[in-house]
Amino acid sequence: MLSKRFKESPSMRKLLSNRGAMIAMSIISLYLMLFIWIVSMQIIAWVGDKTGSFDLTERPVMGALLPSRTLERVGASNQLGFGLTAEPSKRTEQVKFYFGQVEGIFKEIGQKHDSNEHARSMEEIIKSTSLAELQVANRPVEELREIYNRGMAVFDAQDTLRKLRPKIVKIDIALEKLIKLRQQVDNAENRDDVAFEDLCEDTGYILEDIINHLDDYAQIAPTENDPLAAINTEPLVEAMDALFEYEPLDPVFDQDLINEIQGAIDTAGDGIDAAVNAKLADIEPILAELYPMPAGINGIIYKFRIMLGTDQQGRSIMLRALYSAKIAIQVGLIVSFCAVLFGSIVGAAAGYFGGMIDHLVIWLYSTFSSIPYLVLLVVLSFMFTGSPLEKTLIPLYVAFSLTFWIGPCRVTRGEALKLKSLDYVQAAQALGASKARILLKHIIPNTSHLMFINSSLLFIGAIKGEVVLTFLGLGLKEGVSWGTMISQSKPEVVSGFFWQIGAATFFMFVLVLAFNILTDALQDAFDPKHVG
Repeated sequence: MLSKRFKESPSMRKLLSNRGAMIAMSIISLYLMLFIWIVSMQIIAWVGDKTGSFDLTERPVMGALLPSRTLERVGASNQLGFGLTAEPSKRTEQVKFYFGQVEGIFKEIGQKHDSNEHARSMEEIIKSTSLAELQVANRPVEELREIYNRGMAVFDAQDTLRKLRPKIVKIDIALEKLIKLRQQVDNAENRDDVAFEDLCEDTGYILEDIINHLDDYAQIAPTENDPLAAINTEPLVEAMDALFEYEPLDPVFDQDLINEIQGAIDTAGDGIDAAVNAKLADIEPILAELYPMPAGINGIIYKFRIMLGTDQQGRSIMLRALYSAKIAIQVGLIVSFCAVLFGSIVGAAAGYFGGMIDHLVIWLYSTFSSIPYLVLLVVLSFMFTGSPLEKTLIPLYVAFSLTFWIGPCRVTRGEALKLKSLDYVQAAQALGASKARILLKHIIPNTSHLMFINSSLLFIGAIKGEVVLTFLGLGLKEGVSWGTMISQSKPEVVSGFFWQIGAATFFMFVLVLAFNILTDALQDAFDPKHVG
């Protein structure tokens, strides 16, 4: 009956008719469902661990969001999300990481043959190289080695192609020197002195360098039609021989040929890049043989893990962002409940009883209010440094609760001052009701609308405060939160990788925005100043 009257009240009807508030409540409900799921799985995992009856980490779905999973490596460093591919050099580095994992298997197998002391089984070695559900192919070691060797051969070919880049630079530099020396040869007035002979030798040596670099380039050129590899160096050889005989040709060398070399340099770089990328395209199918994508539910879970890419340690950004939502909601719920409950009771008592109690409460929250908010949080967090509670969330709860109760206290005190002069409170006093009963029965219940609003506001404040303190190194010490993700993404942002900081910011933005909308809706619906 009471719930029906509550639903039919003007305030509730106004709240339910607010479309923005309903969307915000739906979003908040999804976050709360995620919170309940993670907490439930943690409890189940704890029971299984204590009883030894089961290991929830072995379950792909139920164990997907356990804390240990957020620390587990699932791939190479800084993989892009949504199936996007990084630039070729970064992709090569990431593919090499997987081949390095397989190389570790072969090294340990070799050490196992040398000494049987503390040697692990083949299954244990393979499992140690697993990246969550992504595992090395279940094949004989000889086959794995053959696949590995094929891949490394492609890497060697790719490295050989990369060596062409310095040769192009050297040719380009030598051409600039050659042009300057030619001008000096052409402008030489006395061709019989030692200076002219030295000039001819220097020019000849530069030509020799160009010829040698061109020949070396042609041997490992990416394609037969490479313009730089197709250069005919015979005219340059003739010009070089003439210079060494101190009888330079006229002109010293064929300028059209030099122009052709310079033009070929401009296009050769694109050919090298294309050849290197082609090698990368060749090696990725080989990688798929070593690390085949898991099938079935394991494949779905793994794709979900890497949906938002990986951080610098190769951990799942998606799992870390989702688990951080649990930390944020946990901090928000506990802090808002404690702060609102304490602040509302103290404020209501101060406003209703007055006298010394009121003066004491006013002095207390005035003193706390005079201290800068962030500084007070930092000091309170520092109080637990070195204590057994340092690595828990208790320092955060205490720090926030000791600062966030001020707002609810002041608002509730003002409302209590107004309520105690109303007729129904005066009637209760006339009937002989005790002050404690009037406070609990009439004053505090009629400030419930302020509790709703303050709870929503403090929930947001606790989340943002936790992120700030953790970012500064004073919040969560172990585990993962949005503050941890933002802090750890600093070197990634410098290198142009924004997936981790973007995921943390997005999930926090959505939750905070939803609560801001809901807070405004609650104020419009339940605050007597706004109810129409």
